[in-house]
Amino acid sequence: MSSRIEGDALTAAQSAALDRYRARWMAIARSTGPADRTAAEEGVRLAYQAAGFDPPARFVWCDSPVAMSRRAQRIAKGDGPNIRWELIDRMRRKTAARVRRRLSRRLLLEVERAVNPQDGLIASVAEAVTEAATLEPVALLARYCRSEPLSLTSVILALRGREGFRYAAAGPHDLAWLSAYEYLRGVLGLKAETEALLGLWQVAANVGWLQPHAETCWLSERPELLRTDATDRLHCASGPALRFADGFSVWAWRGVEVPRTIIEEPGEITPAAIDVQTNVQVRRCMIEIMTPQRYIAKGGARRFAEDETGVLWRKTWLASDAWAAVEVINGTPEADGTRRHYFLQVPANFRTAREAVAWTYGIEPEAYDKLVVRT
Repeated sequence: MSSRIEGDALTAAQSAALDRYRARWMAIARSTGPADRTAAEEGVRLAYQAAGFDPPARFVWCDSPVAMSRRAQRIAKGDGPNIRWELIDRMRRKTAARVRRRLSRRLLLEVERAVNPQDGLIASVAEAVTEAATLEPVALLARYCRSEPLSLTSVILALRGREGFRYAAAGPHDLAWLSAYEYLRGVLGLKAETEALLGLWQVAANVGWLQPHAETCWLSERPELLRTDATDRLHCASGPALRFADGFSVWAWRGVEVPRTIIEEPGEITPAAIDVQTNVQVRRCMIEIMTPQRYIAKGGARRFAEDETGVLWRKTWLASDAWAAVEVINGTPEADGTRRHYFLQVPANFRTAREAVAWTYGIEPEAYDKLVVRT
């Protein structure tokens, strides 16, 4: 029996390795290269065996997780019940229990936080994919009538409302926890405790998404395009920010999923089109793409307040739904003597331009008044 690892602190060398594993798994989750289908299928076989199942009789490859979800909607009795929970979630619990016999909970938590931090980009990709792939859940009786296989686990999950693509399939965000255990195996030597994860590691490194059933395992390719802005949000100003080989794409502006036309036909954005957009986040993206200056020039907002610091513009749709920008003049003249106007978006609760301008400096209005030099 392996002895318990003493202490709650990593050595300098062990701490240095955390960054290497975090970078490796971030690269895996964000990969846009083609899947290694042979390696992925071998990993699935190993993962099934580790979870106590025979290897699947069939593999079905798809060009995107959305295509995979649609094909998997036609599951039949011969495909067997969905085993995602047994294959991934239960294996995680079992491995964590084995690891905790040798490692303190505090040290395990430290490793997990360091190697597997929250990845907002992958979370947003996963949500966009899930929303596109999710169809109306099929009633249990209807599934039984068409001979869809039902296991006790699937029935319990269905009764708890935990069914559909979100719970039947798994993507990079669902497998990111494997990173910490690969570190524990490679750096802290917990080989016996993590042996059962060998197959899942191989799957995660070589596939996009998977939907595992007892007899059939559906697998999807990774995206062929993934674009972000300077702050690592899903974003592209000229085309899709996310695209798969079959054409499934997501258009996004600074982390917000938006309709395709907003990105590819920005000239069609008008104050009237903005007014009829019911999604508050998309509406603000439309104003940013149009630019606050053009939005105001075309009558989108009204002059709300003005003083020597600038002009406060506001547009109100509902009592709790408003937009505002402050117009300021550059303190430094251009070469020809003119001064440029800037339109800075600000919270809509300000009553004066001074308050809004001070907010852009990150200070209170009283402190702003004492500034000697203003840009």
